[in-house]
Amino acid sequence: MNKEPLFRLTSVSKSIAGKTLLNDISLRIEAGDFLSILGPSGAGKSTLLRLFNGLDSPTGGTIEYLGKPLFSYPMTELRKRVGMVFQNPVMVRGTVRDNLCLTQRWGQPSVDLTEETLVSVLSRVGLSPAILDQDTKTISGGEKQRVALARVLLNKPEVLLLDEPTANLDPQLARHILRLVHQLFEKLRLTIIMVSHDHSLLSNYTTRIAFLIGGKIVEEGAAGILEQPSTEAVKTFLAGGVT
Repeated sequence: MNKEPLFRLTSVSKSIAGKTLLNDISLRIEAGDFLSILGPSGAGKSTLLRLFNGLDSPTGGTIEYLGKPLFSYPMTELRKRVGMVFQNPVMVRGTVRDNLCLTQRWGQPSVDLTEETLVSVLSRVGLSPAILDQDTKTISGGEKQRVALARVLLNKPEVLLLDEPTANLDPQLARHILRLVHQLFEKLRLTIIMVSHDHSLLSNYTTRIAFLIGGKIVEEGAAGILEQPSTEAVKTFLAGGVT
């Protein structure tokens, strides 16, 4: 018997106010995948990502998580198991410590947020313990991205959703964040689903790629398709043209 995939999307569509954002998306994601969803701005990448942990719901088709309908899971449980880091990380007013401790305020009393736990999770994302009591107004964009990542990791997720994590960073910091994400992927055995419009840095990190153009997946496969795409739409996108 074939093992159930982590996620199975079958003929998924999403429309808002008569506008089709996603059209007939079918996708299988295995545990341990590092899947990058690539495509131009406006292709529907972030809309697709939000479907994986119930932040949005499809208007057609089905999504299964571990063989069960996604929406059969309690949302609190689902979003603990399938954590998301947004393109523009949201920081609440206060210190880095205040932001990390949101996991308890969000109804996660099982998370034991000792000083040792907080220091450990900061170390995982490459931050010094000295930042714990720093006001988030004073930290950089890259530091905020890593604090948001640490906050999600405190829930010990099985899946990490990343929405354009390097979009607002300079190339050097973008490479650093991708290396960090890849280290977490390997050490914590996470499944990662990341959306991006920039393919130039991904070949050393991702295991699979799906190209989303015009709300449709036009090509999908191992990372090698970056070098040898088979569709004209993907060739045009990778060449920097308009699709």
